[in-house]
Amino acid sequence: MTEVSVVTAVYNGEHYLEQCIKSVLAQTHQEFEYLICNNHSTDRSGEIAQDYAAADSRIRVIQPPTFLPQVKNFNFAYSQISERSKYLKMVHADDWIYPECLSKMSSLADQNPEVALVSAYRLIETTPDCFGVPVDRNVFSGREACRWHLLGTAYPFGSQSTVMYRADVVRRGNPTFFPEDRFYFDVDAAFRMLVDREFGFVHQILTFSRYQPGAVTDQASQFNTWFLFLFVTLEQYGRQLLTPEEFEARMSQVSSEMYRGFGEVWLKDRVRRRKRSKFWEFQRKHLGAVGAEIRPELLAKGVLDAGLKWLGSPSDLTQKFLTGVRRIST
Repeated sequence: MTEVSVVTAVYNGEHYLEQCIKSVLAQTHQEFEYLICNNHSTDRSGEIAQDYAAADSRIRVIQPPTFLPQVKNFNFAYSQISERSKYLKMVHADDWIYPECLSKMSSLADQNPEVALVSAYRLIETTPDCFGVPVDRNVFSGREACRWHLLGTAYPFGSQSTVMYRADVVRRGNPTFFPEDRFYFDVDAAFRMLVDREFGFVHQILTFSRYQPGAVTDQASQFNTWFLFLFVTLEQYGRQLLTPEEFEARMSQVSSEMYRGFGEVWLKDRVRRRKRSKFWEFQRKHLGAVGAEIRPELLAKGVLDAGLKWLGSPSDLTQKFLTGVRRIST
């Protein structure tokens, strides 16, 4: 059987770590090593990992020399996988995988040696995700998969827990397989892998992702990350993967949505008499990574668009006014 390296990077994840570990140990594909990277947790995460490692020789508990930011910790963990492993599968400490996950994904990749990345449907709590991939095939050119993402017809890469990587491709990127200057670092890595390789997709729900208030992705939601991320990805890869007409149309749409989001923040800050400097620093940092910057004329239009969205059309305003008058007079 093909050996797979499964990696769980954990920091203070004691509440869900045991469920995550049990889901890995319950796999129908049993030829794997399991690295649990404890990033200097201050709760019982390290003890839980060590207890399972003592009972199962396939589990190795590792730890970086000092506490690392999330992406650096992922890169550290990936650099520790076995040289024998053919595939790498991450499972976040608060996520878990269905019993056939490793089997289905590695089997598809075994049958198609040019496939560098395998994905599948996932559950985010109770909501299915990663739809839009054509259902009549399992293997696609990587460029085709990236085009879906850029054009918004499908977002097949999910999260780090959703996909499986071919290990030799990951090793070529070590020690920084994941770029450390991008918020959606995993999707950026997928684009780099798939430009000249193939993409595999299992039409089955194989992973579960938990939504946690206060987690990194939740904290970043206040930064309007989705359209910022699409803009940055389009700027970096759009001209290479889309036709000029496709690029211009999609960039116009994404840019408009991004600046309207900026406009909403600007207006809210004025109403509440505050300034979210971290928000604007975040935007400038990630736009700057692809040589872009916040353009005042587009921000002004975004503010106008956001204001109109809040206030509504003239007919909406008239209706709201009349409704208010009726309430006052009755």
